Amino acid sequence: MGLTNQQIERYARQIIVPGIGGIAQERLLSARMMLTGKAADVASVLAYMVGAGVGEIRLRLPASDTKDQDLLITRAAELNPEVVVKPGAENIAGLNLILAIGGDSETSEPTLSPRLLCADVPLMFVRLEEPASVAILPKRPPCPQCADADLIAPSKHRSDNAGLVAMIAATEAFKLLACSAPPPSSTLLQFNGFACTTRELRQSPLRSKCVCSTSPELR
Repeated sequence: MGLTNQQIERYARQIIVPGIGGIAQERLLSARMMLTGKAADVASVLAYMVGAGVGEIRLRLPASDTKDQDLLITRAAELNPEVVVKPGAENIAGLNLILAIGGDSETSEPTLSPRLLCADVPLMFVRLEEPASVAILPKRPPCPQCADADLIAPSKHRSDNAGLVAMIAATEAFKLLACSAPPPSSTLLQFNGFACTTRELRQSPLRSKCVCSTSPELR
């Protein structure tokens, strides 16, 4: 369909970035994603994705953050009126990406729904506890429950670099939505201070009967 002159002006700074261009920007504008996590953890990521021009963002916060939801949606509309931000519940129809951001045990309710973890939708699962990590899962299996990494292991110690890890996840989400194809394999980015290691994620042999493998209706 092509970009309007107004859109070219609005997104000019990222359109001129090598590897982005007008075609990738069009993909972003037509993309639909779900962003889930606590309000304090998703706020900066939401602003980034709204500014980038992701067409529709379904925001799913825990019940304790209901009051913050309307404020985040209002701020998003002020930042970029072209982007639709609305409550997400568990409606995954038409989604190109689920970005689930964790922070502590209180985030379990919005991020650990089997329907979200096991759906046949590209998923990015962000752990802000130690060890902080970003799991990029273009398809299931594995899911965060059965991957060969402790993605959902309990921990009470929040990473000192939690904000940085969340923004790295936002950048990876931008790249996934702007590209024409998802990553070829599941990948784990794990952080130790400012150092980051990358490896392929596989399904653990001990969890081969995970619901993401055995329940096609969830995929």
